[in-house]
Amino acid sequence: MELKIPAPVRLQKISYLLVMALLQMLVVSTLTVSAWAAQVATLENVSGDVRIYSEGKNRGRKGMDGASLLSKHIVKTEGDDAFADIVFADGSRVRVMPNSAVYLSKVEINEGGSEIDMKLAAGKIFNVVNKLSKNSRYTVNTQTAIAGVKGTVFSVEAVSDDKAVFMVKEGRVEASNSNQPDKTVEVSDLHKTTVNKDNPPEEPVEMTAEEIAMFNLLDDIFKTIGSDIQEKIQDDVMQQLRESGGDFLNLQ
Repeated sequence: MELKIPAPVRLQKISYLLVMALLQMLVVSTLTVSAWAAQVATLENVSGDVRIYSEGKNRGRKGMDGASLLSKHIVKTEGDDAFADIVFADGSRVRVMPNSAVYLSKVEINEGGSEIDMKLAAGKIFNVVNKLSKNSRYTVNTQTAIAGVKGTVFSVEAVSDDKAVFMVKEGRVEASNSNQPDKTVEVSDLHKTTVNKDNPPEEPVEMTAEEIAMFNLLDDIFKTIGSDIQEKIQDDVMQQLRESGGDFLNLQ
């Protein structure tokens, strides 16, 4: 004999299944939005063995182009041929050189300003920093020194736990010893300073021709930034045309 389920029971079951499906979709959507909101940078131009570690974790994941980076992540280039670019949401870029480790100590980026604080645990990085608003800050720490930046192109090298070198191609950097933060020197275009343990930064001196030439490896970054600016201008023009009801030109 066929057992028939009363209509009200069937409706209750269908309603229950619908509610559970909606709740599941809501949870997945919330997790996705939270993960997206937490992303502060992406990895680009990855070459060689690059790893991304979460704070306190010994096992990292393979770094690939487009990989998302969160605050408290560590990027390591493990090998003589490994390097990668960290591209922050505000457009600033960091080229991580071989055998280097960068810890994203604190990264907060929003419309009101940005706060980017990194620690270079080992190796060398080149920085291309967008012009910062008065409410923004960009700092790089090593075991020995601190560099505060206001829109510039510069490098930081952790030579050892007791020594760091800052070179500035464009703009200015304020460097200090981690243990003597009140004693700073300002390093400007084509100058460098060295910070040794327990000593204030040395007076800036001019970079050599060889040191200046090292910044040529950033040429592709400048081309990318130039293309991004050109695309933004084109997008702005097209948007203005849409808002004004103007005609569009098909440029091939």
